[in-house]
Amino acid sequence: MAVSAARNPQLPRYVENRHIDHIPAGARHGKPWHQFAFWFGSNVNVFNVVVGAVTVSIGLTFSQSLIVIAVGTLIGALLIALHATQGPRLGVPQTIQSRGQFGFYGSAFMFPAVLLINVGYIATELVIQAQAMAGVTSVLTVPQWIVIFAVPSVVIGIFGYRWIHRLMQASAVVIGVALVIMFVQGLRYGALPARETAWARPTSALFLAGVALLVINMLAWGPFVSDYTRYLPATTSGRRLFWGIFAGNVLATFFTCAVGAYLAALLPALGPFGAVGKVSGSWALVILAVSLTGANTFNAYSGTFQILAFGGMWRRFKAESVTVRLVPFVCVMAAGVVTACLGYRSLVTNLTNFLEVLLVILIPWSALNLADYFLVRRGRYHVASFFTADGAYGRFAWRGLLAYTVGLAAEWPFMSQPEYTGPLAGTLGGADISWLAGWFAAAMAYLLLVALAPGIVRHDLADNYDRLVARPDPPAVAPA
Repeated sequence: MAVSAARNPQLPRYVENRHIDHIPAGARHGKPWHQFAFWFGSNVNVFNVVVGAVTVSIGLTFSQSLIVIAVGTLIGALLIALHATQGPRLGVPQTIQSRGQFGFYGSAFMFPAVLLINVGYIATELVIQAQAMAGVTSVLTVPQWIVIFAVPSVVIGIFGYRWIHRLMQASAVVIGVALVIMFVQGLRYGALPARETAWARPTSALFLAGVALLVINMLAWGPFVSDYTRYLPATTSGRRLFWGIFAGNVLATFFTCAVGAYLAALLPALGPFGAVGKVSGSWALVILAVSLTGANTFNAYSGTFQILAFGGMWRRFKAESVTVRLVPFVCVMAAGVVTACLGYRSLVTNLTNFLEVLLVILIPWSALNLADYFLVRRGRYHVASFFTADGAYGRFAWRGLLAYTVGLAAEWPFMSQPEYTGPLAGTLGGADISWLAGWFAAAMAYLLLVALAPGIVRHDLADNYDRLVARPDPPAVAPA
């Protein structure tokens, strides 16, 4: 991660100059517990407060919401923790690794799809930040607040990976303490209505809708979760890394969403921001507003990789270049700002629909990625082939593309969304189980295709992995 003083004497050593290429051994650093702090800090924010409030607004009681939040978060965190363990071993961004399943050109659909996810999240988060500050003062308009909140995210992004981690570690403490105080103030403000704490079985449709919301709230990290583990040493314990990431996500998300659900059940007429302002005051709104600064940064950071990966199919960018990383970073952040300013009146209102669309796209990809990594190749890839059309994975990997299509097709009959209801969703009382059907269909189809055509694994190339990651760095590369 550090910049070589010999090659870039004009740059501070803490400005990251790497991007989508493989991270060599000499630049690796970090421990599994750092990931716990990172993902805890990533999830103690106002976005999850809003998500928790949504579980109540769709018709669940507070007691039901707690169960839904727990189930959905556990499932989603399990998936992304498994994805994240790929980072240290392969040393490349998550979507780059998807070339192992879809081929060099076949994976092209992932890059714009994930870029849209990044821009969508930046826009949504900026609007949430601006609306929180609008509850504090009316001196500035929502679009003006949007622009202001984009500035610190850009500054952190200039420094890159190390500073994003430091910001999240600080957020884990500061925002975490603030949320505990807010929750205590909520408990002291008044008791919940009896119906909110009494247990009554929700309809299956409502329960599954809430679980799906929390699953995609977690799985949305999936296409770029390894972007923040790829600097860890290749010898990092996969088990410790898994539990660090899993625990950080689960604990932070459950608690933060529970705070949002409690406030929504306590003061349903005020909305999440009005409830926070009423119970805790303006200081809490300010804290929550700044809590998404890091989230904006790493969405733009990962969006940068999607642009470089897509462009890298036609030209190879300089592996160590601050400019190559920063130009698309600023463009992604700018796209998020423009989207937020144009759509702030309805963007947060449509949050649930946005997450449901992401679920359709990401579920089959997650199934293929995990099946290929853990069951087919067992973590052994020829990393250099991720960067060439004529490598081990070919231009188009038809097995992965066909299995992904099968996963999408399996989702269609079970979808239950405002704009579309599948033919089988009605027989389930409107319950949306498309994410379950899509995940298992994609995974099983891929494993079946591999079993029928085992030539998918090129052991002669995959076996070069150990030599690749163990190769020492040139002396000019400074340790991170």
